[in-house]
Amino acid sequence: MMDTLQLAALYYHAHVYAKLQLGLTRLADAPLTQRERECLSWAARGKKMPETAKVLGITTRTVVFHLENARSKLGASTVAQAVAEAAHRGLILS
Repeated sequence: MMDTLQLAALYYHAHVYAKLQLGLTRLADAPLTQRERECLSWAARGKKMPETAKVLGITTRTVVFHLENARSKLGASTVAQAVAEAAHRGLILS
């Protein structure tokens, strides 16, 4: 239960942080990292964040971090939209 609450809080803060961009340089101009592409690829295959974390050998929080960065860089509102945009741009295989 506590893990779920922590994950929800992390996701919320990452989302608010990305929306406000908190005075940082725009991520939209930066290319996706290899890890961001990997996380998006697994999401495109229908893997949930904990499953992706297990496959990649990282924590679920790290998956959330990479997906939120990718979402922001792609100018997407949701992870699903980021997956679609990345596939459309040929950044991941769909």
